[in-house]
Amino acid sequence: MLAAGLLAGVVCGSVFLLNHLSKRSHPELIESTDQVPGQPETPQPVQAPEEKIPPLPEKGAKEERQPPVAGQNQGTAETKAEGEARREKDQGNRKSVEERFHRHLSGGLTAYHEKNYALARSELTKAQELKPNAPEVLEALAQVEAAVRLQSMGDIQARAAEAEALEDWAKASDLYAAALALDRTLQFAVQGRERSLQRMEIDKRLQFYLQKPEALESDESLARAAEVLNRAEGIEPKGPRLNHQLEAFRQLVKEAQIQIKVTLVSDNLTEVSVYRVRRLGRFTAQELLLRPGRYTVVGTREGYKDVRQEILVKPGEPPPPVTIACREKV
Repeated sequence: MLAAGLLAGVVCGSVFLLNHLSKRSHPELIESTDQVPGQPETPQPVQAPEEKIPPLPEKGAKEERQPPVAGQNQGTAETKAEGEARREKDQGNRKSVEERFHRHLSGGLTAYHEKNYALARSELTKAQELKPNAPEVLEALAQVEAAVRLQSMGDIQARAAEAEALEDWAKASDLYAAALALDRTLQFAVQGRERSLQRMEIDKRLQFYLQKPEALESDESLARAAEVLNRAEGIEPKGPRLNHQLEAFRQLVKEAQIQIKVTLVSDNLTEVSVYRVRRLGRFTAQELLLRPGRYTVVGTREGYKDVRQEILVKPGEPPPPVTIACREKV
C-alpha cells in the first residue's frame, strides 16, 4: 500500500509537471479539448483554458464608446429643450395672433357702429388675414358691405334729386343708372330713371324747335310741335328752365300758326306754282295766306326759261309783293 501510494504521488506529480510545461511551451494546446489517452480527468486541465477567455481590449473598446452615448443623451436632452422652446414659441405666436385678431375685430366693429365704413373694412380685412374662415369676421364684413351699399344708394338718391331740381336730366339719368347697377329692384331708381329720360327727351325737342323755328314750316312739323307742347305743359312740377322754355315755345307755335298775306304778281302767261302749297296757274296778281317760313315760287312757260324765287315769310310781317314771270326765251 505504501508502494502504491508512492507510485500514485509520482504519477500525479508527473502529470502536473507535464501540464505546466505544456502551458509554457505550447499555448495553442490550451484550447484543445482532447483528452490525453490513458490519463484520468482532473479538474485542473478543464478549468485552465477559462483563464484566457476575457479579451480585455474589447471591454476597453466598449468603455471608450460610452462617451458618444453620453453625448447622444446630451443631444437628446438638447433636442427636448429645443422642442420645448419651440412649443413655447408657438404658444406665444398663437397668443399673439389671437390678440391681434381680437384687436382688429374690435376696431372694425367700433368703426362700423361709428359709420366709418372705410376704417371698418380695413380693420376687418386685417382680422380676416389672420383667420380667413372666422364666421364673426365674415358676418361683420357682410354688414359693412351692406351699409356701404345703403350709404352709396342714399348718396346717389340725394345727388339725383339735386340734379332734378337743377333740371339737369342727363346727370340725373346717369345717377339713377348707377343706383340700378347696385340693385335693379330699387323703385326710386327705376322711377327716377324713367322720369329723367322722359324729361330729357322733352327738353331736347323744345331746344331743337327754339333754335330752329323754320322746322315748324310744314303742317306735319307743326303738328309734332303741338304734341310736344301738350306733353310739356302736363309736367308737374315745372322748374324755371321748363317754364322759360314753355313760354318761348308757346309763342313760337302760336306765331307759326298765324297765316300771313303774301301777294304774287305775274304776266298771265306764266304757269306759277308754290312748292309744298299748290299750283296757282296763270294770273296777273294773286294773294296767298302762308304761315311763317321759307317758300319757293316757280314759273314755267313754253319756249322760255323757267324762273325760281324764294320768299321768306316772317311772323307778323307781310313780305313785299313778289313778281314771277318767264321773259327769257330759250
